[in-house]
Amino acid sequence: MKDKIYRFVADTGVRIVLESIPHVRSCSIGVWINRGSRHEPTEKVGISHFLEHMVFKGTARRTAREIATSIESVGGALDAFTSREYTCYHAKVLDEHISLAIDVLSDLLNSPIMSEENIEREKQVIYEEIRNMEDTPEDLIHQLYSKTIWGEGPLGYPLLGTYGTVDSLKRDDVLNYLHRQYTGPNIVVAVAGNLDYRSVLEVIQDKFSYMADRPATDSKSSGAGKNELLFDCQPVTRHLPRDCQQTHLCLGAISFAHSDPRRYALLILNNIIGGGMSSRLFQRIREEEALAYVVYSFQQFYFDTGVTGVYLGVEPSQRNRALKVIHEEFHKLLKEGIDDRELEHAKYQLKGQLLLGLESTGTRMFRLANFEVNNEPYLPIDEVIEKVQSVGLEEVRKVAEMILSPERLYCVTLGPNHD
Repeated sequence: MKDKIYRFVADTGVRIVLESIPHVRSCSIGVWINRGSRHEPTEKVGISHFLEHMVFKGTARRTAREIATSIESVGGALDAFTSREYTCYHAKVLDEHISLAIDVLSDLLNSPIMSEENIEREKQVIYEEIRNMEDTPEDLIHQLYSKTIWGEGPLGYPLLGTYGTVDSLKRDDVLNYLHRQYTGPNIVVAVAGNLDYRSVLEVIQDKFSYMADRPATDSKSSGAGKNELLFDCQPVTRHLPRDCQQTHLCLGAISFAHSDPRRYALLILNNIIGGGMSSRLFQRIREEEALAYVVYSFQQFYFDTGVTGVYLGVEPSQRNRALKVIHEEFHKLLKEGIDDRELEHAKYQLKGQLLLGLESTGTRMFRLANFEVNNEPYLPIDEVIEKVQSVGLEEVRKVAEMILSPERLYCVTLGPNHD
């Protein structure tokens, strides 16, 4: 499998990565900014997410309605999201509308109007988003889990901000953040689909030429993680009382950075623990014990650290039983390890997930950008699969000992008090 990748750094510092996929008719375009919640001032937590909302409220060239209809009227989709380390604005269109999508995305970041009226109105929308998160225990437990692990550090900041920090945001705050953080070296434009390299490159350079007028800022991640605590941390167990029908639970540990070579062994371990219906926890907790409807494991890689964990929701009186079962499965894995058959099963599962994802131009665009925003060289899919295939039993065992040892686990539960 030959990846047709082109990378270019414009004079403005904007990094451009393109992948040609001639056999499709779609094209996915993403503008990624190396700025997220971990880069925010403490008193302005939530400003990255707020800015993401505000650019859609109108620009010097388009009203809010025109922004929405410009892409949807040609059968495409336009969206955005904010994470802890980056913000992404992305669109998916037919290949004949690539230039339009690039123009709309560049317009969002060039001249958003951000009227005082719209800012105050959008605060109400953000409040509703916060309330929605607080009323969705499965979402809230993940935020509480991050807060428990990272404490007052930037990785523990709530992505949406708080009622207080959002309320305090002023128009100048948001515009200053835009012009100081949305600068050339902090921006990656990734495009994957049926495209012509030269013409798409010319359009991107033209539409993002205004970045030359913005002063460059440091593109490295700020707000140090605490990966060192992987080897020197105390187990934390925290329960937050909540009047709801289930107790929601997250249990896990600090793990590895995006660039850590042990990530492949960790991804395999993640699949074995809770990566699907055949995983150990799904089979034990749902199929054998009938304790939960939803149970899965997860892994998040950051620039300099990472976090892994297990989530499930159970009837409140079964909270302690569920925790006991998880610890039993972790202990069994640590004591007995895995065999060749389970390792190969997990490898094929991971390989299938990787290759099936390549059928989507959106996934391929995300993959292109992911290397760039983490300041890593692009790794062809064949080389990724080789790294997965080369993982041995001993590597998985060592990672399991680091991740699953009881003295390193954080546990957060949310639900009614129950002995």
